[in-house]
Amino acid sequence: MSALVKTSILKSMAERKLVVSPVICGLQLGPSSIDLRLGNVFLLVRARGLSDVDPGRLASDGATAGDHASEQAKRQKHERYEVPFGQKFLLHPGMLALVPTLEWIKLPADLQGIVTARSSWAREGLSIATASLIHPGYTGVITLELANLGQIPLGLYPGLRIAQIAFHTLTEPAREKDMGSRFDMAFEPVEGNVAKGDERFLRKK
Repeated sequence: MSALVKTSILKSMAERKLVVSPVICGLQLGPSSIDLRLGNVFLLVRARGLSDVDPGRLASDGATAGDHASEQAKRQKHERYEVPFGQKFLLHPGMLALVPTLEWIKLPADLQGIVTARSSWAREGLSIATASLIHPGYTGVITLELANLGQIPLGLYPGLRIAQIAFHTLTEPAREKDMGSRFDMAFEPVEGNVAKGDERFLRKK
């Protein structure tokens, strides 16, 4: 596995093997990475109405995707905000927000992405606790999980360069059956399911 440098990234984009769009200015291009900008949808995680995040409840026989109880729990847990460009969203200490990147990403079968925080924001207390691996073949925006670990609110503006993505070549292309996830073709943040795949360990006998 090896990392792509700037010239290789640009070549892959020119050949349409790799898509990162829009790249607004040259400042986004680093020696071996591309800066990612904040989108304008903020999904704020709230505690109201819920005592805990319980994977067992998600895996229970009565909790099926799209049912009333499941959808009600999502609404209780998340508040959705659309922030216009030029206006700020205050992320208070201890808060967690799910925010999409402004950029749409498409990876070929032989590349994986690695997402990390820009150090200038990390030094202000912003943690980008994103799933740092972007799997081969992924298509969509990247959801960033932003947490304020500092002691004062952080003003976040849509369009700011907040994270960066590097690209690594695989020893061989991923098989088509191994690619894809429930987050593919995402246009904005999607709630996760911490019970998915582990139901057998969560259901009571």
